[in-house]
Amino acid sequence: MLIILSLLLLGLSVAVLLQDRLLNAVILLGVFSLLSSGVYFLIGAPDVAVTEGAIGVAFVTFIYVLALSDQGKLHVIAEEVPSFLFQEKGELQGVELEILRGFAEEINLDLEIEFVDHQELTSLIGGRRADMIAGAYFPGYLGSGEMSDSMSYYQGQLSKIYRSTPDEKKTGSLAEVVHSDLPGINEDDFALFNSLDEIIQAYNEGRIGGFIVDSGRMSTALYRIDTNLRERSEIVTLGEVDYGFAVSSGEDELLEQLNEYLVELTISGKIDELLSEHFGD
Repeated sequence: MLIILSLLLLGLSVAVLLQDRLLNAVILLGVFSLLSSGVYFLIGAPDVAVTEGAIGVAFVTFIYVLALSDQGKLHVIAEEVPSFLFQEKGELQGVELEILRGFAEEINLDLEIEFVDHQELTSLIGGRRADMIAGAYFPGYLGSGEMSDSMSYYQGQLSKIYRSTPDEKKTGSLAEVVHSDLPGINEDDFALFNSLDEIIQAYNEGRIGGFIVDSGRMSTALYRIDTNLRERSEIVTLGEVDYGFAVSSGEDELLEQLNEYLVELTISGKIDELLSEHFGD
């Protein structure tokens, strides 16, 4: 029995060294301590066995698991945007879910996605709160120095929805969207809002003559416009947007790993398959 336990201890020590995930290594260390208790008992040291069991198996393992419980996860916050990242019947779906799942597996982390309001995105990124922003994100969508932009995986359009009848009222826009590159629109002509819902409500109530939206949120916006007003609205394309992800500022290694993974998806053609599956492109 002693020989068998000794061999098991040797095998466990090797297994701990070969683990890519720290949490798995900690669990194996707990098993190692448990078997060590058995060895101590068999060689006539029951007091040491009890101490090893109480401290090595219970206390130390608990402390390590508690310390690592938040370290083995990739925390992603996102807006819910159909086809990109959304919930349907309680299940997560979307092209970005496929990308993020593959990336989390690539870097040996568990994916954790939390849907939040638009206003919360910039306040939750960084530190121990969140690692990434997803959900049809594009550079300039959020004005914050707390994040860095990844490379693009998909290109969409930035468009203006407006009343077909002449209207001198201002154009609605999210406060953070960069306006400097939009043709024929002066920044003074904008009425700034904090969310798409607020913009659509103002449009329905006639407080603005139109608003700017990206193609990812276009169908949602059109669906929420009053039917009569939707029939009298027109759409004009203003420019292009490059969809990607935002990574917490200072997470240079994570950003590099993400960009490398997106390059791999592009070269392998996997990204085109995902886009075709979810967008029909």
